[in-house]
Amino acid sequence: MRAELLSHPGSAGYRAATNPHNATVVQRPAAVAHPRSAEEAAQAVQWAAERNFGVAVQASGHGAGAPIEPDRLLVDTSGLNAVRVDAQARVARVGAGATWAAVNAIAERDGLFGLAGTSPTVAVAGYTFGGGVGFLTRPYGMASSALLAVDYVDGNGRIRRAAEDAPDAVDREALWAFRGGGGVGVATALTVELVAPQDPWAGYRLWGIDALGPVADAWVSAMSQIGDALSTSLSVLRTPAGAPAFPPALQGVPVVHLAFASPQGHDAAAPLLRALEGAPAPAVDSRWARADAARLAQIHLDPPNPVPALGIGRWLGPRAVDVATDALTTAAAADSPVAVVELRNLGNDAPTREGAMTAVPGPFLLHAVGLATDDASGSRTEHGLAQVRATAMPADIGLAAASFADGRAAVADGLDQSGLQRLIRIHSAVDPDRRLVPSRLLAGANDVRQRR
Repeated sequence: MRAELLSHPGSAGYRAATNPHNATVVQRPAAVAHPRSAEEAAQAVQWAAERNFGVAVQASGHGAGAPIEPDRLLVDTSGLNAVRVDAQARVARVGAGATWAAVNAIAERDGLFGLAGTSPTVAVAGYTFGGGVGFLTRPYGMASSALLAVDYVDGNGRIRRAAEDAPDAVDREALWAFRGGGGVGVATALTVELVAPQDPWAGYRLWGIDALGPVADAWVSAMSQIGDALSTSLSVLRTPAGAPAFPPALQGVPVVHLAFASPQGHDAAAPLLRALEGAPAPAVDSRWARADAARLAQIHLDPPNPVPALGIGRWLGPRAVDVATDALTTAAAADSPVAVVELRNLGNDAPTREGAMTAVPGPFLLHAVGLATDDASGSRTEHGLAQVRATAMPADIGLAAASFADGRAAVADGLDQSGLQRLIRIHSAVDPDRRLVPSRLLAGANDVRQRR
């Protein structure tokens, strides 16, 4: 591997690559590789194998959770960011380090969208391999089901292609793992199906925390009336002090945030807007209006800068509406260690492709997160997250939303047992020497096996 593809401790390239969006854990690899092609990614894995190093992979670092120790090479895939759209076929070939903002900026020129998440800075690869839910999940389904192929490097440094028609059964199985199982191997490029929304609209509103009860009641009452095209995110979040995006009265305090979007035009939000007429007037109303990809990526108000965060994600059943107010209230106190509690409605009847997780397991998703700047704050956050989970337990279906487990290396219950066993078998075939750092789901499955 050429020396210019590596950066070492103390260099600017090393510091940039080891500063992930989730800043909870320390990353101190032996070196960082910066491949610009599949061949260079393969060379990086081979370089690590020659030195008996493990290999970790990272693009934006939104999903960072496991420490990266000095016996590992970090492969920074952010330079694999080419995007090519075939508008006629409604397909995009996307580098593993490309963000959804970059993909949709090109795709929307032809009236197309990728099934992006709520943050414009999330890389396509990690998001899709984790399942991928956003404001277009209803009615189009999870991003993992729109994944058609993955170019990747296995644990021995060989370039491969995971596809349904791959000649090697291992590569056909690898595609199953990439579709919502966290993936196996070092992905270098993805081929994804795009959608053509009829008439995308989006908006968001903010209230002071005193409005939580009536706003939550309105959201709950609207859930049975909104049909299959409106996606919502109702949350209580702690806003940063001095943030210009919020009026002074809503800075540095818990607020109520409702974001909503639809690919099917103005009328999709009518039941929700009617229900909200009984709630107090919002302090901020961004307007329910037509949306391009950039506006759709703004309404969730994701933090733009690295944050040391710990979180949980849980799939909830229909009883989520019964626990909504209590779950959200856990973040309502000014001294709550939980910075965000969020509920999303994601139920849909979209057709799915075979994969580890290509259909939402439940109609609602609970996400809660808090800061972990040190051991003390991390401990307080864990206690708060446990309270959130206990409050939502009557609606919990027993599965974690692993990609929402901020700052965690392992999640044990993100798939059922048969899915986890299949994932383990595929990983063993792709990486027999266990050189590659496993996904959260694989790490969780390994933890369970070791305890047994």
